[in-house]
Amino acid sequence: MAADRTQFVFRIVVVAAIVAAFGQVTLGGVVRVSESGLGCPDWPLCHGQLIPPFKLTTLIEYSHRLSASVLSLLVLATAIIAWINYRHRTWVLIPSLLGLVLVILAAALGGATVLTELAWWFVLIHLGVAEMLVASLVVAAVAGWHSENSLGSVAYDNLSISRLETLSILTVLGVFAVILSGSYMVGYGAGSSCATWPLCRGSLMPEGTAYAIHMGHRFVVTIVGVLLVVTSVIAWSHRSTIPSVAWSGAILLFVFAAQIVLGAVIVWAEFTPETKAIHLSVATLVWVALIFMSSLVYLPRLYSTERNFTTGRRGA
Repeated sequence: MAADRTQFVFRIVVVAAIVAAFGQVTLGGVVRVSESGLGCPDWPLCHGQLIPPFKLTTLIEYSHRLSASVLSLLVLATAIIAWINYRHRTWVLIPSLLGLVLVILAAALGGATVLTELAWWFVLIHLGVAEMLVASLVVAAVAGWHSENSLGSVAYDNLSISRLETLSILTVLGVFAVILSGSYMVGYGAGSSCATWPLCRGSLMPEGTAYAIHMGHRFVVTIVGVLLVVTSVIAWSHRSTIPSVAWSGAILLFVFAAQIVLGAVIVWAEFTPETKAIHLSVATLVWVALIFMSSLVYLPRLYSTERNFTTGRRGA
């Protein structure tokens, strides 16, 4: 019963941390598109005060900081529970502790971003760390939700599974690159340069650096999108043997399709702040769905390898 209670508490805390991390990235997008990044021009206080002035841009930025505080506490709680109760579960403990390191790094980068007056490369690194934090929490949640035996019982003598492993890691790297390229595009000031879709001013590659950067982002999305679709289709092909992987692949494909439609809507809506904020939020949903599916694909392999290594050492 104690073990069941511990697992229940861990599940609640790590899922709450994932929701808070998702909300933090979403609020970060709202801060950026509403140009509220310097609503609090100092750090860690806001206008030299603990309670900031009641001004819209200040309140938006300050809410982002409060959200970061809640997230930090939840990540700390996740790491403490993992350290106390899951020290023998490598793939619960490592991502939980990594999450704690990343949330501290994200806080430091948040302060540096303000103090450098929103230097684009600090914003990009800050977003990258935030997305890695989300990924580490999702991996910890998947590993902690299942027993080692249930995750390690999946057979890996199927060539298609090995192909799915390779495609999953490539898709993870690709989607991460898409998210960062989008941040770079916005930071450069090219986010609204192409006012038509799917072409830009009637061309695949119009002249001008801003247009090239914007279309470059679209090209990256297209290439990674093809990779993601193939990965999802192969995942779905295992619906009779590994239904959790198959359905997570289907959800991933659905969320990605919604993101593509939203990308077109942003252009048609003339780049309103609301659509741009939702676009980043849904991009993070794609990331969550992808990491979730990839965890279901890879953790059985990792547990199986770890178990065989341990058995071999004992036999020796």
